[in-house]
Amino acid sequence: TKISGSWFDQEHKGQAKNVYIIGIAKNDHNQMVFENTLASRLGNEGVKVVSSYTDIPVNQKADRNMIIKRMTENDCDSVLLTRLIGQKTTSTVTSRRSGAYRYSPGPYYGGRGDYSRPKYYNNWGSYYSSSYGVIRLQPTVTTFVTLTVESVLYDLHTEELIWSARLETDLEKNIEKMIQKYVNEVVKDLKVKGLI
Repeated sequence: TKISGSWFDQEHKGQAKNVYIIGIAKNDHNQMVFENTLASRLGNEGVKVVSSYTDIPVNQKADRNMIIKRMTENDCDSVLLTRLIGQKTTSTVTSRRSGAYRYSPGPYYGGRGDYSRPKYYNNWGSYYSSSYGVIRLQPTVTTFVTLTVESVLYDLHTEELIWSARLETDLEKNIEKMIQKYVNEVVKDLKVKGLI
């Protein structure tokens, strides 16, 4: 996981102390895991966090006034939204040697006229027939899926964008591990920019 681009408002004063986080996802489990992971990581930095997954129906447009009410009730000063904005599939081909791999050796030409060979060398027909016993190693194709994810931070008092970042992360079978890597990069950049 790496940041491909990051921006912040250098004129913005202060830090986010109480953040409402929204992980925009089509899968309620992924949204919950993402928001809980981000909440835990921000909490370790002394930031209070309110997760949205109990307020917002998954894969549905939430009522903006309801979200504002929840933010106000929890005295949030900022909102951090995250969403998937792109996906790229890359394939790499690893070439492997192909050809005949047999236990018996080919023609052997020793010194002083010494000559030995497997029987399939005796005539072209047997040689040709033996080729069906050849082991061929096919090239290996490995496919990687890279996700482009964007996180943005807004000041709730001014409603202005104060930070945004795009990150590239490789899709992993272990979603929790992938999310943890993403969250670590987000929090690291927010700290570097002095926003938390």
